[in-house]
Amino acid sequence: MVWLIAAMAVAVGLSFGAVTQDDAFISFRYAEHLTQGHGLVFNVGEWVEGYTNLLWTLMLAGAMALGGEPVICSTVMGLVALAGTIVATWRLGKGHGVSSIALIAAPLLVALDAQFILESVEGLETALFVWLVTLGTSAALHGGRWGGAHWFVLAALTRPEGVLLWGFLQVGLLLRAWLDGRAMPQLRLGLRESIPIVLCLALLTAWRLMTYGDPLPNTFYAKTGGFPVARGLAYLWTHMVSHPTVWSLGLLGAWWGRKRADTLPLVTIVGLYLSYVIGVGGDFKPTGRFIIPVLPMLAVLAQGAVDRIVRSPPTGLLFFGLSAIVCTGWASNARYQQAKIHGLERHANLEARKLVGDWIAVHTPTDAVLAIHSAGVIPFYANRRTIDMWGLTDRTIARTKVISMGQGMAGHEKTNPAYVFGRAPDLYLPEDKVFTIRAWTLETEPGFPEDFLDHYRSVSVPIEGRHLNMWVRR
Repeated sequence: MVWLIAAMAVAVGLSFGAVTQDDAFISFRYAEHLTQGHGLVFNVGEWVEGYTNLLWTLMLAGAMALGGEPVICSTVMGLVALAGTIVATWRLGKGHGVSSIALIAAPLLVALDAQFILESVEGLETALFVWLVTLGTSAALHGGRWGGAHWFVLAALTRPEGVLLWGFLQVGLLLRAWLDGRAMPQLRLGLRESIPIVLCLALLTAWRLMTYGDPLPNTFYAKTGGFPVARGLAYLWTHMVSHPTVWSLGLLGAWWGRKRADTLPLVTIVGLYLSYVIGVGGDFKPTGRFIIPVLPMLAVLAQGAVDRIVRSPPTGLLFFGLSAIVCTGWASNARYQQAKIHGLERHANLEARKLVGDWIAVHTPTDAVLAIHSAGVIPFYANRRTIDMWGLTDRTIARTKVISMGQGMAGHEKTNPAYVFGRAPDLYLPEDKVFTIRAWTLETEPGFPEDFLDHYRSVSVPIEGRHLNMWVRR
């Protein structure tokens, strides 16, 4: 049954088509340069770690070295990880003493999340990270080798939060052991099982310092700062409202199953991780990307509530069952429609930006320098040296101080026009009105140098029935 559920989720993922998001192409560019012998760099010769998904990028590089096309390869890899996550969620839910009927609740709740499915085919590492974390949590709770540390090592190489989630899990296991009067044995066990994680973190940090000169990815410096707690709370609330079934059943399951051995560790890892998400201010994407890593744990908690409802008297079972079915169907359909609309936008964005990138590759000198905010699709296909104006791949912009940091769009707040145009890029492609049906005469943007118009002119170029609007250096 669980494999059928996974196959249905994969089919939904395939129905979205090519929806690779812009940021994924940053990883594609790093992977491509690695296969060409330039190293893990965005611009050849500039050593900046502008990605947060080392393992994912290396996997892409391997696929591209074998002749794979990155959009197709990343989509296939994401779908495999999606299916793996659903099966791993089922394994995580086993051993809780629930009925066979309730056992499919957790994987089904994960598979019904169209936002997670869409995220799986958008070209980034989210699904792989969730799969590895779920495998590691399952091994830790079910007595697997090294307590699942090997899975968390891979998760930490996929995203830095893998180390945090391992730590949160250990806190939950220690709390459970403390209540059972065996805190010291669990502490010793946790420290011993953490050795692979500590070694991985130490080696990874040493490699970062030697390769890039920084202990953390450049994206950390570009995206953090300020006090975005209000934005983080709004982000969490939006996810709760759009996922009423898993949240309501998850909270009920946490309370009703509070005496079960695995409940406290699951509640701890979910609670601490969500506190972290609130602290960093959430994410700009409408897919709930930062909350997805603990979706399987929340689904397993919800499974406990489903089991209790199934075992209730017929009247209660009928009432709660019908309510859950109606609520789940309504919310799942709403999420699917939203995901479908977002997917269509991503598909159109991908096609348009590829056209622009291809045009630049053909019609500009190979040594031309491009400045752009969304430094993914267009720079990848243009194959030109690029200044990333949001600073993900630029050390100077990433460390620019922004007074209103934490109040704008998550991950898109730092910029430094004076620095960018001081480097005299040949082309500047604005974030708005860059590719339109009719030609636009662009206007200067707030914060640009006073002499900007002395050095740049607005140009519109027809491309397949539309117009590329950009600033060209005089």
